[in-house]
Amino acid sequence: MIQLYVWSPALGAPSIDPKCVVIESYLRVLELKYSVVYANDPQTSPTGELPLLKHNATWVAGVDRILSYLAKQGLDANEGLSPVEKADYQAYNTMAQEKLYDCMLYTWYADMTNFVKSIRPTYAQLLSFPSRYLVPIQLKKNAKARLAKYNVEITSDDTTLPENEKEEMLELQRTGWHHMYRLARETYSVLDNKLGDKDYMMGDRATTLDCVVFGYLSLHYYPDLAHKRLQHILKEEYPRLASFCDRFHATYFAPHTGDNEGPTVSEPANDIPSLWRTMISNPRGFLTTIKDDTAAYMSSADDNKKKRSEAQLDFERKRIWSIAGGVTFLLAYIIYNGIVSVQVVDDDEYEYEYEDDEA
Repeated sequence: MIQLYVWSPALGAPSIDPKCVVIESYLRVLELKYSVVYANDPQTSPTGELPLLKHNATWVAGVDRILSYLAKQGLDANEGLSPVEKADYQAYNTMAQEKLYDCMLYTWYADMTNFVKSIRPTYAQLLSFPSRYLVPIQLKKNAKARLAKYNVEITSDDTTLPENEKEEMLELQRTGWHHMYRLARETYSVLDNKLGDKDYMMGDRATTLDCVVFGYLSLHYYPDLAHKRLQHILKEEYPRLASFCDRFHATYFAPHTGDNEGPTVSEPANDIPSLWRTMISNPRGFLTTIKDDTAAYMSSADDNKKKRSEAQLDFERKRIWSIAGGVTFLLAYIIYNGIVSVQVVDDDEYEYEYEDDEA
């Protein structure tokens, strides 16, 4: 039994997160039966990231770890590829996950019009309090840090550009604003050449590379943003890639009838090793778990470690660090918002004052 925890569909795409689209595409290509949980909060996962997959009693988080884990279980969309094709997959997979993701981050977070009018309100609808106020800002900060290597900066007010999409793109090309669109075109060109006149990247059937490319391109192509520049470039300059997205979506994400009706939506499993579920339901037990998990992990014998898969070991390590980060985040939120204030008194003890909501 497979249960997949993902961000919800949004902005016209199968999910607001490209990594979640990749994994769901993979499960659909292999025609695996699974249920989906729209978690809409990375803190649902003990590693602080989605997608999160439960396969029988095993939990795996993160797109690359999930793909690797499923392949080791014999659920491999690349089965039958030659060694050369597998090497090609690795190269194109790395490029797509880095370059396409960076271009998406630029249009979502560096383009303030898109962030204010489209991205932030969408996350606000998906998230609950207080995450709806905190997560979009944190995602923006993360994007800024990731894009620093490109010297990303908006040097002029883009609202002065022509309102017509085609004229706007011509003006952007003429002025060289912004170089991230050149990166997008370069990446599209490489993928377009790889696709050629084939239905899929590797030939006449979908492989893992198609899931990766569709997952990231879907967040370029489908979102109805205030500034739809990446969508415009794909449609007007790389129609084969646009057709690939439409074809993949129609084949694997369109509503089906009969035996292949798509995944069912399910409730979170009772045994999900969730940071917040444990903390909220049993705070004292939560803190005890931190202590016990850390001690158990640090003292576990080498022979016991060898009995567990690398995916499980990596999952456990991530869980411990996520718990520690979660505690820090919670305390910072409480103090920042004045829910608890700390005052040093003369006898070197601390007083804790709680605000009255009705005050």
